[in-house]
Amino acid sequence: MNTVLVLGLLLNLVALPIVARRLWFLFRLIRHGQPAPDRVAGVTGRLGRAVKTEVVEVLGQRRLLQWSVPGLAHFFTFWAFLILGTVYLEAYGVMLGPDDFAIPIIGHWWILGFLQDTIALAALVAITTFFVIRLRNSPAKLGRWSRFKGSHEFGAYLVLFFIFNVIWTMFLFRGAASQVKHDGHANFSNSGAWVSNAVGQLLSGLGQARWSSSRVWACCCTSA
Repeated sequence: MNTVLVLGLLLNLVALPIVARRLWFLFRLIRHGQPAPDRVAGVTGRLGRAVKTEVVEVLGQRRLLQWSVPGLAHFFTFWAFLILGTVYLEAYGVMLGPDDFAIPIIGHWWILGFLQDTIALAALVAITTFFVIRLRNSPAKLGRWSRFKGSHEFGAYLVLFFIFNVIWTMFLFRGAASQVKHDGHANFSNSGAWVSNAVGQLLSGLGQARWSSSRVWACCCTSA
């Protein structure tokens, strides 16, 4: 059995139970709330307005965008979580299937590749912004006047670190795959993935080893 596949499955055996436990905790927490049939009736009675509100407030992040730079950073990070979900599907496909796996129908669509790379780069800028903001407003520097006083400092930096690793390794993985060909076709081929393709050009002189090493990202990403 493929070493990368074994490693990926082992990592998932560790990660998935942790995810399941957290989901169970959230489910139980929601169940502890009191029933509110009037609120459900209120939403179903004005469904069009409710959908519009969700689009504007959630997908559009209208309130956060009023915060200027931090608002934009939150906006890009939020959309990165949604759009880059497709990259996780790609990672699972490569880990469990062929090296040139692509999402059926839309996998080679240039618009998808462009959205994935652009939002990933925007998220990279966003988490760098968060890091700088936290450093400049840290409780160690401002004391009780810090906006982050009492927050989980280590946990926040750890989350930023994990997101950073997922993004840069994604570009490395896709860039390397774009330079490795089987039967005349690249393992990763999407003309819209401009950052990944640029990374692939930088890696073009490193030889076949670039694919084997960066392929490990697939199994690590699926358990991140």
